[in-house]
Amino acid sequence: MKLQQLAVIFVIIVLPISLVLSIYTNNNISVLETQADYNDILLTATNDAVQAYQLNTLRNGYSTVNDSKIRDISASVNSFFNSLASGLGSSGYRREDLEPYIPAMLFTLYDGYYLYGDYQNAVTINNGRQNYSTDNSNQLSSQSGIKPFIYYTCEYRGSGSFDIVINYTLDNYITVMGTASDGTVVNRSGYLINPNRVSNIDDTNGTLTAYGITIEPETLGEYLVAIDTVSREGQTGTEYVSRQPEYFQYVYYNNQKYYIDTKYNNSSNTDNPSRVSSTYTENVNLFRLNNNLRVYLTETEANGLAQFLGLDDYTQITTDNFKDRSAFKYYKEAQEFSNFFVELVRNQTNIDVVTETYNNQLNYTALNTETGEEVPVHSRATYEIADVFNITATDNDPETESSLFNEHRMDVIISSIESNLMSIIANFNIHNNSGFEFSLPVLSEDDWYKITNNVTVVSFMQGIPIGNYKYYSNYVIVANTLNKEFVSRDGIILRETESGIRADDTNGTYHNPRCLTLNTENPSNITGYNVIDYEQQLTSYDQVDPSSHATVQTLSFYYYPHSGSGAYECVIGKQDILFSTDNLILGTAFSSQNDAYEGSTTRTPGDNVRKAYITALAREKYALYKISDYFNLYNTTNETP
Repeated sequence: MKLQQLAVIFVIIVLPISLVLSIYTNNNISVLETQADYNDILLTATNDAVQAYQLNTLRNGYSTVNDSKIRDISASVNSFFNSLASGLGSSGYRREDLEPYIPAMLFTLYDGYYLYGDYQNAVTINNGRQNYSTDNSNQLSSQSGIKPFIYYTCEYRGSGSFDIVINYTLDNYITVMGTASDGTVVNRSGYLINPNRVSNIDDTNGTLTAYGITIEPETLGEYLVAIDTVSREGQTGTEYVSRQPEYFQYVYYNNQKYYIDTKYNNSSNTDNPSRVSSTYTENVNLFRLNNNLRVYLTETEANGLAQFLGLDDYTQITTDNFKDRSAFKYYKEAQEFSNFFVELVRNQTNIDVVTETYNNQLNYTALNTETGEEVPVHSRATYEIADVFNITATDNDPETESSLFNEHRMDVIISSIESNLMSIIANFNIHNNSGFEFSLPVLSEDDWYKITNNVTVVSFMQGIPIGNYKYYSNYVIVANTLNKEFVSRDGIILRETESGIRADDTNGTYHNPRCLTLNTENPSNITGYNVIDYEQQLTSYDQVDPSSHATVQTLSFYYYPHSGSGAYECVIGKQDILFSTDNLILGTAFSSQNDAYEGSTTRTPGDNVRKAYITALAREKYALYKISDYFNLYNTTNETP
């Protein structure tokens, strides 16, 4: 073939193909780069949403109340969109431009969840009055917002009149409502455990045996920056003052911390001779915090606290007997509630699930963007509900992660979330004219595990053009491990203490309870605290001019309730985490055929570590505020709410 012919072939055929392939390759690279950038931006925005929620809840004493939750979640949504708009600002996107690409956001909380997404507003305001549309006319407008709170619920029916609804949570706390087989109305809440695991209950001394461990009153304490109102001699009015961080012993009572004051409790104290009036009760050295303000108890309140401590009145309270009994209360009340539950389901051998979203769950499919196939959103194991409720079975203790109860609990939560997510995304399609088909993506089993065992924020972003006729579609899950409404099995930190009372401030090292090194050393003086107690706290107040009472400046104090550093082997590096939480609770050994550690392949957790972990987990769970606790008030009066 002549050179001229080859040149013609190259110019007419090869060169255009090469150019097309080059352009196609460059476009694909650009698409992948854009997708990677959007992934980072979506992750950052979701992290910012979680951090906003954490900041609002950790420093808000009312963060567990429903109204406060809605406010905090609204702030979290705003933070998400602001961060997303900022990250995509170079592309010209604003918040109003981004909302058509956010079909849903999911906020899982302790006992239910909120969904942010598209909904029809059937309410119009006319002269200050609400008018509701009763048809599908144009009065129904679409807008984005937070939908009503949804509980993790499931309904069951059995023989006789047995028909109950159970509200689940992120742990083993449940609320049971309905009728027993004999027609008796039941409304009760509590922690579900194997009641046979608890014995030797001593109400006088506040001790019992749980999982082979002796649970007894414990001395607790933390550093605190508190605010006082004081009045100065010769001046009218009051002003706010604050102390430097000081160590106070505390106990949990009525779902909050109560402290004993050993330094500033006397009005004749030379440090502050003009101690005030409004927050101080003469001769009572017990206080709680209200928006960082130290409020001293009345004698009536102090006597109630004394009874909780097993004492006759507040005059008997000393630093030696100021010991917390929350862990004792947790197991005592959990056993009582679990015995009630055992009686409730006794002789129910055939229990059916009534809830449609649960029964239809396996029929739900979603598009796998990698394979293009419709696949089940979540594959559920087959089991009998009667076996789930048989909590006295050896391998079905609801307190443990491996229990059948826990597996069913997660299935209930997943079926509820996925059905409502599919509904809200389908509704989003109706009012979106972009031409893109929004759908619930396939979440992995690891994703569902994270969602059903943590307070999380899940964000979905779909339909943004990224070139080459492709659209961006992805989701991000970020767990909120620092919150006041839930303590997970992994939410406890252990550290060695001096004489079992207070931590060494300079050389204190805290460990993950599952740490091999800690369990091997098994120190005798060891105490567990909630992981959020190792986070930085903020106390702020307005400094006031005593003469004019005008605000001079706002002072802020940052401090740590518990100081120290995380152990490298388990908190920072995490390579020394060997035991499971079930090993710690049950006292079972860890066995491995491929043990990476030297020595035997069978290892048993330390008894002292187990005691500190079990006590701390029970105490922190018992101290949490529960909205459904009011159900239990009726059990003492035999009334039905």
